[in-house]
Amino acid sequence: MHTLIFTCLGLLALAIICWQAWRERVTEKQRIPPDWEASLVRMSNEQMHGRHREVRESVLQACQRLECYPARSRVAPHVRVRLAVLLARDPVYTEVVRAIRTACAAEPAVSEMALCVGMRQYLLEDIRQCMAIAEHFGQIRRQAQAGDSLVIASFHPTT
Repeated sequence: MHTLIFTCLGLLALAIICWQAWRERVTEKQRIPPDWEASLVRMSNEQMHGRHREVRESVLQACQRLECYPARSRVAPHVRVRLAVLLARDPVYTEVVRAIRTACAAEPAVSEMALCVGMRQYLLEDIRQCMAIAEHFGQIRRQAQAGDSLVIASFHPTT
């Protein structure tokens, strides 16, 4: 009788230890790796100092790095959300995406040249950088037609 009780208690303790180890392993997989975390913190600090162009360049590079990750990676969605939060604080990015969506509400596509002329208060480099990032996030598509690049807004939620 005592042997059975001690055996059951031992199996219960072993089950609790295995469950805890499994739970820690699952939460460890969902965390952002330290190199990504350091990069995101650096970008956030740069943005707080007003260096939006450098942050957009870093976001673009991060998006290109994320394309190398497997489709079912658990890191990519977490990093994309953190990058989207950074971009929401960027005044140029939000204005460029808003202008594209406004122009595409009236017509199916807008010329990249017409968009750049309409947003002449911003540098051409900044506008193109924002369009490249928006393309990585699935907010727009670019299509070449008759020597001009057309920009087509995507009104579905970003991924």
